[in-house]
Amino acid sequence: MKISKITPKQAVRFGEFAHRWIEIGLSTEPADFDLATDAALRAYKLCNLGRPMVILRMGSPYGATLGGVIAWAMLRELKQVWDQVGYQVRAQVWDQVGAQVRAQVWAQVGAQVWDQVRAQVMDQVMDQVWAQVRAQVWAQVRAQVRAQVGDQVGDEV
Repeated sequence: MKISKITPKQAVRFGEFAHRWIEIGLSTEPADFDLATDAALRAYKLCNLGRPMVILRMGSPYGATLGGVIAWAMLRELKQVWDQVGYQVRAQVWDQVGAQVRAQVWAQVGAQVWDQVRAQVMDQVMDQVWAQVRAQVWAQVRAQVRAQVGDQVGDEV
């Protein structure tokens, strides 16, 4: 229900409400990241949106701004590298190998791509925000990849 007017009771308490929300906005208390993550994921679900690929936990709004840009750039580059390697592998071996050999090739190529991207990222950026973002993005991407294909690849190998 849309509120278009405040009641007289709300008007009397307006100062109290303003003070409370100003305190919240100016708070420097550590964030409860687990609670915030759960709330954000519930909001995505209520809006019928898919779960985000990466959830960053940053120490400040400024860090979140920088971290979001860095995470976006990392994921974009990772997708480009993954697409390129995937295309090359499919073009060269997809029709020539059986299911077992195909699984082994993908496992080896995947490890090389992760190692290459990780090395490039570590060489290019060394500041605190980058380290924080890198750790979170890699952990979440790895967990998703392992959850989706790890057992299948392990069984095949």
